[in-house]
Amino acid sequence: MLAGACNVTRSIPEGQHLLDKNIIKSDRTEFNENVNSIIKQKPNRKILGIFRFHLGVYNLSQIGKETKFKKWLKTAIGEQPVLLDTGLTFKSTQQISIFFQNNGYFNADINDTTIYKKKKAKVIYTLKSGKPYKIRNISYNISDTEIRDFIFRDSTEFQIKSGDIYSVSLLQSERERISISLRNNGYYNFNPQYITYQIDSSLKSQQVDVWLYLTNPKVSNRDIITAPDSFIVHKKNYFKEVYIEVDYDPISANDTIAKDTTEFEKLKFISRGKLELRHKAKHLAEHIFIRKDSIFAQSDIDLTYKRLSDLGIFKFVNIRIEPEYPGPEDTNNPLRCYILLSPQPRQEYKIEFDGTNNGGNFGILGNLSYRNKNIFKGAESFNFRIKAGLELQQNFGDTTYESTRQLALFNAYEVGPEISLNFPRGLWPFHFDKLKIVSNPITSINAGFNTQNRPEYFRQLFNLSYSYSIKTTKYNRIFFYPADLNYLKVKLDPAFTQQLNELGDPNIILGYVDHFISTGRLSYIFNNQDLKIKRKYFFFRANLEFAGNSIYLAKKINNESISKSSPATFLNVRFAQYIRPDFDIRLYSPISISNALAVFRIAVGLGVSYGNSLQLPFEKSFFAGGPNDIRAWRTRQLGPGTNDKEDFFERFGDLKLTGNFEYRFDIYRKLKGAAFLDAGNIWIINKISTSEDGKFKFDTFADQIALGSGLGIRFDFTFFILRMDGAIKIKDPALAQCERWVLDANELSDITFNFGIGYPF
Repeated sequence: MLAGACNVTRSIPEGQHLLDKNIIKSDRTEFNENVNSIIKQKPNRKILGIFRFHLGVYNLSQIGKETKFKKWLKTAIGEQPVLLDTGLTFKSTQQISIFFQNNGYFNADINDTTIYKKKKAKVIYTLKSGKPYKIRNISYNISDTEIRDFIFRDSTEFQIKSGDIYSVSLLQSERERISISLRNNGYYNFNPQYITYQIDSSLKSQQVDVWLYLTNPKVSNRDIITAPDSFIVHKKNYFKEVYIEVDYDPISANDTIAKDTTEFEKLKFISRGKLELRHKAKHLAEHIFIRKDSIFAQSDIDLTYKRLSDLGIFKFVNIRIEPEYPGPEDTNNPLRCYILLSPQPRQEYKIEFDGTNNGGNFGILGNLSYRNKNIFKGAESFNFRIKAGLELQQNFGDTTYESTRQLALFNAYEVGPEISLNFPRGLWPFHFDKLKIVSNPITSINAGFNTQNRPEYFRQLFNLSYSYSIKTTKYNRIFFYPADLNYLKVKLDPAFTQQLNELGDPNIILGYVDHFISTGRLSYIFNNQDLKIKRKYFFFRANLEFAGNSIYLAKKINNESISKSSPATFLNVRFAQYIRPDFDIRLYSPISISNALAVFRIAVGLGVSYGNSLQLPFEKSFFAGGPNDIRAWRTRQLGPGTNDKEDFFERFGDLKLTGNFEYRFDIYRKLKGAAFLDAGNIWIINKISTSEDGKFKFDTFADQIALGSGLGIRFDFTFFILRMDGAIKIKDPALAQCERWVLDANELSDITFNFGIGYPF
């Protein structure tokens, strides 16, 4: 049966052929992706570019007697064989020829050839572009002198220039540029249909002349009767009134309930009750960029819509603009703007339970959360969450804590509340009104307390942070953390302390001591993903973190003695001092032929301790392995370097280098698949460690890179993604140098399974 399914031509009728491949041979390879999208017939999809899974499922469903299950396989997952249609091949060739003409290659020679082999056929499209036509002259014919003066005010913005290769998309780009520019400068009624082109390609010199015509609006009968001369040119529009209805309900939009009106900064806020009981007009006005008597600008409308939607307190935002016929007192065409806001429920409660598998340790995790989306009536978000978890962990020895013996099934627990306040504005002593418009500042204050009780230790962590973020451009955002405080108290189990002492590595011992971390951090994120366009996009994140410098300086000014043997303290514990840069680069490349996505990622991090610290704090160290990292190893069980000790200690280091490749493809509706290759490791660079195996050395680190590969499935419900990956080791740096390539030695029991929520990167 499987052999029949693998025979892709099994279900091909006699006299017909399976379309096996489209081949594009072109002297303009930059057009290949466009040409491929034009071709009418595409071969059956391939997974990993190797095998036709969906066609195989279809063939499998055709074998034997038809059942309901086979019918479901055929229609839901299977894909009928794509039979060659020479008519579609001919149409494809015609469309490709039109595409080349639209891009200036009027004399392009486009041919197709079909090669038949048994029951398969492949079509070869041969494209010879020839010499392109270039633009000789571009003339602008604009009878409206006001618009003409406006357009020619900055000729450097012109998209069409003499010497450019003729292109329909270039002409369209210029038409859209002019339309957008005019609509952003008062011309509400202007649209691209007022712009037309005339092309002369009969110059016999591989050149064309282009004329751009910008026409005036047609005069209606009503306009002639009332104002025969004033409506034959485009007119600017201004806002006569701007209304904001803060509790709009489309079902009862026409009711007669009395409404309260509040005026603020040339805006009229309308509500069913007192506005101040639900919203502060001042803070809503900060996100509205149109005012009474202001000139119409489409960019202001779009920005207002986006900012109000981003507040997260409205179900939907609708901006309606109604032209008003000008009265005797109106010098321009007036508009009325209605901003209709439908509120979400102000408060939200959630209870969540999850099963966990952390490095083979099973447990349960619960979250109780409360959210108030408008706590101070200015779209401020207050979040409270308490997290509690139980876990079964391998014991480190004869523990003495009674608390670890009281739970029959689980011997570790974690509990902790978290509080956060998010303000959609900058709580900052410096105010820049122009910057505020484009930057969309957000201020966050977070506090949390976490208690962990494990067989080896009892740990308490308190965190308090203040952050400020701004969006500098469409794709860039900067996060500034002027204060991020962490206070850690640890009490070790005597059996675990004995193991640490027997190990005798100061680097590991210092990872389990009390400490205080006071940091400042700067983060930068670039992400040019556009959800509306399927294209390559790039993600880049960089962090730079400093810790302990202000405390160290204060101690020095106070003439306190600080040395490696006698470190300074804050709140009776040693404070950390280090610098920690790291970055993460990702490239997402859609593969249009198979509707797949290739993802490349490189992540590098380095932490250098100095001054009052001998090493990085445990919480700030780097780890390897786990569901979002190198998946063939359990979380925190890889490295550092060639470390091969089989112990229970979590592995950590000062330097990390990771590379990932993942190929994501569709299987069936919400079910997605992935194949991946992970590489990387961590190393130690501080001098106190006694482990030579884990130290970074330039001449050996490349051979210590771990490799793992595997397959995964994802259930993509858009708002929620459940993921499972299975990975095997390809190269294990913990083994002897001549034995590190272990791909052939893998067995089924060697597969490491990882479960996660969301994509790994």
